[in-house]
Amino acid sequence: MLQATRITLSLLAQRIEQLTGQIHQLDQRLARLVEHHFPQLLTPVGIGPDSAAILMITMGDNPGRLHGEASFAAL
Repeated sequence: MLQATRITLSLLAQRIEQLTGQIHQLDQRLARLVEHHFPQLLTPVGIGPDSAAILMITMGDNPGRLHGEASFAAL
């Protein structure tokens, strides 16, 4: 029983490491995409790649939706 628990915990730890690595890779890709398509979204304080990507999705094909601070704050 103890050996099975150790094996299971080891496998779980390996999977956590794999998933953590994949998350890191995806974060880097997302940051590159945002920097490429809309680098000005990363300029304001507190807006990182995740928030910028959400804003890009919200804007869709109409970047005019964010024409000022009020429309930005409304999101």
